[in-house]
Amino acid sequence: MGGLRVLITNITLAGRSGTETYVKDLAIKLLKQGHTPIVYCTQLGASTQSDSIVEELRVATVPVVDNLDAIGAVPDIIHGHHHPGTMTAMLHFPEVPGIFFCHDWLAWHDHPPLLPRIQYYVGVDYTCRDRLILRHGISEDRVRVIYNSVDLDKFRPRSALPKSPQRALVFSNQASEHTYLRAVQAACARTGIALDVVGASVGNISTHPEKILGDYDLVFAKARCALEAMAVGCAVILCDFRGAGSMVTTAELSQLRRFNFGIRTLQEVISPDLLVREIGRYDPDDAAEVSRRIRETAGLDGTVNEIVALYREAIANYQTQPIDVKAEAKAVSAYLHRWIPRYGEYEVLQAKLSHLQIEYARQQVEFSRLQTEYTHQQEQLSHLQTEYTRQQEQLSHLQTEYAHQQSEQTKLQTEFEQLQLQTHQLEAERQRLQAEMVALFNSTTMQLRHRLLKLPIVGKIISLLHRLATGRTPL
Repeated sequence: MGGLRVLITNITLAGRSGTETYVKDLAIKLLKQGHTPIVYCTQLGASTQSDSIVEELRVATVPVVDNLDAIGAVPDIIHGHHHPGTMTAMLHFPEVPGIFFCHDWLAWHDHPPLLPRIQYYVGVDYTCRDRLILRHGISEDRVRVIYNSVDLDKFRPRSALPKSPQRALVFSNQASEHTYLRAVQAACARTGIALDVVGASVGNISTHPEKILGDYDLVFAKARCALEAMAVGCAVILCDFRGAGSMVTTAELSQLRRFNFGIRTLQEVISPDLLVREIGRYDPDDAAEVSRRIRETAGLDGTVNEIVALYREAIANYQTQPIDVKAEAKAVSAYLHRWIPRYGEYEVLQAKLSHLQIEYARQQVEFSRLQTEYTHQQEQLSHLQTEYTRQQEQLSHLQTEYAHQQSEQTKLQTEFEQLQLQTHQLEAERQRLQAEMVALFNSTTMQLRHRLLKLPIVGKIISLLHRLATGRTPL
């Protein structure tokens, strides 16, 4: 069979959301298989940046247009993502059949356009399948499920996981401190796991996640991001701003895959306790088996083959059915009746958005100023705390010194009192001795001694005897 000319639509290529990456991978793989993909989008974003999806597609030689008049050949099939671009392409090429892919349960742009020329509606999981059938009235025979996939040539297996996780990654464009990031940070802090964050909301977009995922043991993610992490061999806990799920294990893999590891698997309120519980289920051997099964069943080559087969089936069906011009016109009228008022609302919302963006920019400046002031205040507080600690230490030292001085003073006081007592005692003894001396001098014996000493000869004899007795005169 010859290659097909496939026109792929998407509402935007300005970022790196799930469908934008899906379009890029699909278009490049179709080109490699010998088909001719063309990508149509009215919001190309900063298409001149070397790391943009538009530039990646152009480097890969996939045509990217924002005006359908630029396409000089009629496509064989229209692969529609998002109803505004899909309907525009279907009306621009009224002789071409289409298929429409639904990627989200809630997004307004994933509302399926009900046009007879759209042969099949495809959900990327059973949640989207239910949306197509049970919310928009599309018959089951026109609905298919083709799961998301991974480019296995890019997302190569990592080395064996360690016995316990050492490094973790939050891999999501919605992760921020205003959504659920703090809960993940708290859980990782409690379990001793180093954590990094990749995503638009934290200003850290990874254009080549296949180059970094292998550096992590545990990844917090959902949907396509979770699938890529599993393909590499990381353990994965389902988690996003809408809620938390479980650690992906072999026991739950089939059921979780049915729902694309998406919104239906994120039914629990995010909390550090819940995440710590799921971290406790980490099993490197089980994660390796999950990875093996994903690589066996979720490769991009197989998915693109399935999509191309559906293209051919849609083309064949369309060729056997005449175009019902009236049915087409009524479908277009119903579409316009539904969405034209919404586009009026859209203009109002755009004006509000523009105002909010200006206010957001102002608030960002104010927030930056407050952050600087907060940092300054924190530094001052830190300085004051240091000074307070120093003063407390000095006070403690002075209190110790004061206590020591008090103890010394008490000791000296006691010694002083003892000395005073001894002085009083000595004074009393002195007074007693003085009284005795007075009494002695007044005694008859002393008076006789004085008289004898006054005698010339007797006095000398007594003095000599006294000196001999005291040893002052030698014999």
